[in-house]
Amino acid sequence: MTPRDIHRLIETQGVERKKSLAERNAGLEALNAMVNADSATGCVLFGVGPDGDVVGLKGDLDRAQRSLAQHIRAKFSPSVSFELSACECDGLWVLALEGKRERNVPLCEYDGRAFIREGSEKRQLTLDEKLALIRLRDRDQHPGPWRCDKCGDTAMHFEGAVFDGEKFTRTYDCECGGEWWPAT
Repeated sequence: MTPRDIHRLIETQGVERKKSLAERNAGLEALNAMVNADSATGCVLFGVGPDGDVVGLKGDLDRAQRSLAQHIRAKFSPSVSFELSACECDGLWVLALEGKRERNVPLCEYDGRAFIREGSEKRQLTLDEKLALIRLRDRDQHPGPWRCDKCGDTAMHFEGAVFDGEKFTRTYDCECGGEWWPAT
């Protein structure tokens, strides 16, 4: 992420801005909401005010990054892939946290709760909403439609199975070499 990127980013479904690391929990709730959305990715910028002005971070940035990484590993379940990068912008330091939910993970929780992003707002999911989202994204439970991640073919119904001599095992392999995933 470059300083130019930071200035161009507005708070959207995939971007959240926080003035300081004191807003860590709110920032990580926002990241959780973004990775639980269909895009499965998000970015939290620490050191950027709500109006988009770069205010910068104070203190030991290396220590802050280590602490934030440890907190993410401890509080996200299942874990999310993330990258932290420090960027100097107008002489001030900004910490960019980019996260991603793996496609085979239907839902992530932060500190025992799951959030979802709707536009630039986050909200906590109810138990029924979490279960519905898991059913929708879990390949073993998904009724269709399906889309291949390589060739883009779609199918309303998908019945992939392989017989290994003893039992049938479900497979998600497409003829092109890609994999079938729930199309949302």
